[in-house]
Amino acid sequence: MAKLLNEQELREKAVRALEERLGPVEALRFLALISREPFDYQEWRRQHFADATVDALLREMQGVNKKPPREG
Repeated sequence: MAKLLNEQELREKAVRALEERLGPVEALRFLALISREPFDYQEWRRQHFADATVDALLREMQGVNKKPPREG
């Protein structure tokens, strides 16, 4: 099983991913946007995982861990 990232590592990896996909300006705009808008995690979770089972999520996560990293 892959090692879980600590909070600092996760934050750095996420910001790098945003910068790579969006570019530095759009990544910064996105981070500013989510920091000032309210976010209801429970509602987001209900919308995105309403029909998901624990087994299906586990299989999906295992599949993601086996894939090579995406390029650009």
